[in-house]
Amino acid sequence: MTWNAQLEAATAAWRELCRTLEATGTDALERTLTHDEIDLAEGLRHLTRMTHLVTVGSVENEDSHHPYLWTALDPHRKMGGDNPQGLYLSAPINGTDTFRLHGSRGSARWISIIVAQSGTPPFGNALFLPDLDVTDDSIEVLLSPEPQPHNWLRTDERSTGILIRQFFGTPDQVVPMELSLENVSRGHLPPEPLTIDAAVARVRSAATRFAAMLPMMQGELLDKAGAENTFDTDIGDPTSTSGGVPGGNAVTARWRLEPDEALIVRVMPPEPCAYWDVQVGNGWYESFDYRHHFSGLTCDGAHIDDDGTVTLVLSERDPGTANWLETAGHREGHIAIRWQLTEELPVPETQVVAIGDVASVTGLPRVSPEQRTRDRAALQSSFDARFCR
Repeated sequence: MTWNAQLEAATAAWRELCRTLEATGTDALERTLTHDEIDLAEGLRHLTRMTHLVTVGSVENEDSHHPYLWTALDPHRKMGGDNPQGLYLSAPINGTDTFRLHGSRGSARWISIIVAQSGTPPFGNALFLPDLDVTDDSIEVLLSPEPQPHNWLRTDERSTGILIRQFFGTPDQVVPMELSLENVSRGHLPPEPLTIDAAVARVRSAATRFAAMLPMMQGELLDKAGAENTFDTDIGDPTSTSGGVPGGNAVTARWRLEPDEALIVRVMPPEPCAYWDVQVGNGWYESFDYRHHFSGLTCDGAHIDDDGTVTLVLSERDPGTANWLETAGHREGHIAIRWQLTEELPVPETQVVAIGDVASVTGLPRVSPEQRTRDRAALQSSFDARFCR
């Protein structure tokens, strides 16, 4: 290919990406959930986050011959109801080579190791914490088309990546896994220089992903406009064969509250259930700022009523009770509960009450301002343990 042809291919790919960002992003802003300033401001930020997510995710660390783990979602790249208690890692793989994932177990309450794949559904085989062999706090998983001893994930011609999700039980118990990934079949030879064909393909992939992912995530809440403060099932089914992440699924509500109102959520967790958590976030399907706001609870951190029911409180002001989740200055947003490895998908009951009535309506234990201050400090420590290493 001549220089002029190479230049034309590069500039055409760049123009395609820029046009896609402009058209898709403008449409998203015009469909902002509310006319509140905070939603529009966070929407503009969401466009930059998604741009970063798809461009970095499509252009960098795409060589399955030389893979390494990196943070897939984090405080600055959010989408799809990311878990405030989570740490997400990913890396490219392929369906022909053998890959070795190894390192320390850490303290995560829930671990899932999932093969990403092309087409629908986007995820293939998976291993979950109850099924993982752990020896002396060490873990090893082999990914290959051929069977392997112990922890093995089968790959095939559709396999494109690996996703590792670590969900922590409480903010004071956060020790991330220390992991390495290697392509055993290829060894440690350095990669070849980047070619124009490969660079063009990656940039076009970023444009395609942006055009598909942005409206899909925004549409999750726009589609719930007629059922405010009422839960419904999320994408997929309890085993996530329709496109959700394997291992479980979620029930989700689009909430709307005034500053003096609280949303009471009551649900009986299913039995058995390997892990569950609840989270709140904005109208762009992002979690709130989980370093500074109470935006999530897990089965380990939530107060459970004597009859096994979980009662949650969502409000702007502190109701002075356990199980409080903050609206973080928003009038509308999403709330979701994940159930992992269960055959049931309980849908919670909801009730809107005045904030001053929360304690009497729910009977939840009281939480003092001093304890709330200590809890906020724990949020920051949890954040730093995950992302400031």
